[in-house]
Amino acid sequence: MNSSFVSKVIATRAGRVALVAIAWLLTREASIRTSGFEEGPVLCPWRLLTGYPCPGCGGIRAMSSICTGQFEQAWLLNPIAFLACFVVIVWAFRITPLIKFAGKASALFRSQSLTLQAMSLSLVYALAWIAAVARFNSGIL
Repeated sequence: MNSSFVSKVIATRAGRVALVAIAWLLTREASIRTSGFEEGPVLCPWRLLTGYPCPGCGGIRAMSSICTGQFEQAWLLNPIAFLACFVVIVWAFRITPLIKFAGKASALFRSQSLTLQAMSLSLVYALAWIAAVARFNSGIL
């Protein structure tokens, strides 16, 4: 694909919404045809090396569950998928108040010291990893 074509498509709200709709349909169809992506190998390098999941493990299956309307299952697989869907919808529709809020929050975060930024991100990552391991040990993943 030509990069200028892609730039033109994502420059308009209709193009972004159409792109998200196509991605949703393709994910939904793939999920239905593969039993929710349950059939197939584990692709996470961290999980292959250690046997434990990373915070993103279950994300693809959670997204496919969202696309097929199985929200409870998606939440159990990986709650971060709901945040990802929210971000994609905000991007596609260019929901201005939310974009402005995110910009202000980002500026506030960037204004903090590098040490505080690193500690904050490490804490969020650690909490997400603990949640992933808890899901894994409970047999959800």
